[in-house]
Amino acid sequence: MNTPNKITLARFALALVTIVLFSLTFLPESASFAPELGTTGFSWIDLVSATIFVVAAVTDSVDGHMARSRNIVTDFGKFLDPLADKFLVDSSLILLSTRLDCYGNFYLFPVLTVLFIGRDLAVDGLRMVATTKGKVLAANKFGKLKTVLQMIVIPILYLNGFPFNYLDFQGRGDFAYTNVVTNVLAAIALLASLFSAIVYFVQNKDVLKQEKE
Repeated sequence: MNTPNKITLARFALALVTIVLFSLTFLPESASFAPELGTTGFSWIDLVSATIFVVAAVTDSVDGHMARSRNIVTDFGKFLDPLADKFLVDSSLILLSTRLDCYGNFYLFPVLTVLFIGRDLAVDGLRMVATTKGKVLAANKFGKLKTVLQMIVIPILYLNGFPFNYLDFQGRGDFAYTNVVTNVLAAIALLASLFSAIVYFVQNKDVLKQEKE
C-alpha cells in the first residue's frame, strides 16, 4: 500500500475518533468532565473534534497531490479517497444535527443534513452510471466551492458557532440566536452543493439517456 492510500486510511481513523469523542458530549454527565472553556461556548471535546476534523480535511489535499505528483494513482485510491471524504463530512453532519445548544436549538438543522447527503447520493449515482459507460465526471467549480464551505462551516459548528457566539444579538451577554447564523452559513454551503449537482446533471444528461436497441 502506497503512502497516499495510507493517508486516506488515516482520514477514516480520524473520522472514527471524532465520532467516538464527540458522542461523549451526549452523555448526561458530560458537563462534569467536559465543561465549557471559559465563555467560549464550547468544551475541550468540541475543540478537539473541530481540530481533528480540520486535520483530516487537510489530508484530503495531501494524499491527492502526492499521488498525482508521484504518479502513483491506484484504483484502490480512487475508490477509497471519495469514500473517506464522504465518511468524514457526512458523519460530522449527522452528529451535529443531533446536538442541541443550551437553548434547545439544533447545532445544524436536520433537514440540511438530509439534503447534503441526498445530494451526494444523487451525484454518486450519476457517477456510477457514467463509469459503466466509460465516462468520468470532472468536478465542477461549484462542487469545489461546496467542499471549501463545508470545511469552514463544520469546524464552526463543532465549536457551537464560535466566534459568532460573541455577537450579542439581544444585548444581554448570552449566545442566543447563534444557531441562526451558523445554519445560514450551512445553508449557503448547501446551495452551492445543490447547484453543483444541477450542473452535473445538466452537463451529463446524456449519461442517463436510454440507449436504443
